[in-house]
Amino acid sequence: MAHVILGHCCKDASCVRVCPQNCIHPAPGEDGFASTETLYIDPDSCIDCTACVDACPASAVKSEHALTPAELPYAARNREFFAQAPAATRTRSRLVLELPLTGPDDRLDVAVVGAGAAAMYTVRELLQRSSSIRVTVYEQYDTVGGLLYRGVSPDHVGVRDMIQLFDVPFGDDRVAVVTETEVGVDISIDELRKGYDAVVLACGASQPRRIGAGGDGDGIHQAIDILVAENCGPHQPPAPAGPRCIVIGAGNVAFDVARWVAKTRHRVPANDRVRELVILSRSAPDGAAFTASAFHELLHLEDTEVLIDRGGSAPPADADRPLLRALSYLPAIDVGESPDPPAGDRPLRIVLSFGQDAADLVKTEPGAVAVTTTAGRTFYAHSAICATGFTTKAIDGVPLGAGGVVPNRRGQVISHETGEPLDGLYVVGWAKRGASGGVGDNRGCAAETVSQLAADLRSRTRAPRSMSAR
Repeated sequence: MAHVILGHCCKDASCVRVCPQNCIHPAPGEDGFASTETLYIDPDSCIDCTACVDACPASAVKSEHALTPAELPYAARNREFFAQAPAATRTRSRLVLELPLTGPDDRLDVAVVGAGAAAMYTVRELLQRSSSIRVTVYEQYDTVGGLLYRGVSPDHVGVRDMIQLFDVPFGDDRVAVVTETEVGVDISIDELRKGYDAVVLACGASQPRRIGAGGDGDGIHQAIDILVAENCGPHQPPAPAGPRCIVIGAGNVAFDVARWVAKTRHRVPANDRVRELVILSRSAPDGAAFTASAFHELLHLEDTEVLIDRGGSAPPADADRPLLRALSYLPAIDVGESPDPPAGDRPLRIVLSFGQDAADLVKTEPGAVAVTTTAGRTFYAHSAICATGFTTKAIDGVPLGAGGVVPNRRGQVISHETGEPLDGLYVVGWAKRGASGGVGDNRGCAAETVSQLAADLRSRTRAPRSMSAR
């Protein structure tokens, strides 16, 4: 039987490179690769060689006969993809000889700011292109891994296992990792630019976007704070108060915390336990930010029912996308203003409310919050969790554009004022392209930035540098 790619596919595309049958698509460079949630294996071409199983860093490939009942829909999705994707649109992976960074005897010193997934792929790319390079990684926390270590939902074991990818590049003798050092605070960008041949910003977008002026605490929580506390300890994150909790935002992080509430609400005394979780999506159903896999996981939670708010935007009844069809089958209810859902020994009620763009979040009294939307609708609850996305933290000496993105051309940072490149300064990951895409999307992103760095090195004369950690 064929192999199947599951919903936690990271799009690292290592599987594409080892497949002898060219049966994994969309591949990097093909139409649809940037927008697809997962890759797919053609069941008619797969020869069960298991090369993709060994190559996948997220353990997201399984033989079809080994799928659990909850995983069987992924086999159908693989078949559906190839039924709709003509073979003429598929390309065969080919070997690309990347431009080397240096000659065999040329010393090159590069600083990488951050130690998350984008940094890991960048370091790996740098090491592959130069034997004489020295890389210094600066990380503000005491552990490498970034949001892959700190912010991925604890129940996404396959994705969290990707932390093992850091062992080889960060353990290389040509790499020094300097932890508990925040660039912009403990050391400036100007100092790094003077001390290294190139500086690559891989600092990500870890600052939560905030709604209103209510601040945190007393019933208002940040989704990322919950996930970091659950992952890193030393104490369990504070449980949101019930019986009603509102989650602002409906991306995958919002669904992560929804699953966390469902799985941990037993920690709270029954009288204070969340009985209704209302997830507010700014977009209509056809523009939903969550993936089909995240929705699938929500449906399979124990002691939970998933509903849709009749007062929000409704999914189209004639939708052809499987996700929209599934949303249209959800039972609809009216979400009233009262923060007290029906009492009794009931399953956790998760209600999706679409077209609800939160404009303000306030604490109305101790243990009570209110969310007002741009349409004038108000939701009252006992607690709220903000999952409204991330932005890049400002660093002195680094231009920052709209949406928290560092302005760049193919990864080379450019000046706000002149539009000209800033010599020796580069960016990768979410800081380069915005807070979108999974772990594996950083692989191609890093390759593009390092290719630009290599091209720039050949067009300029390098002055002596003085600051390598080596």
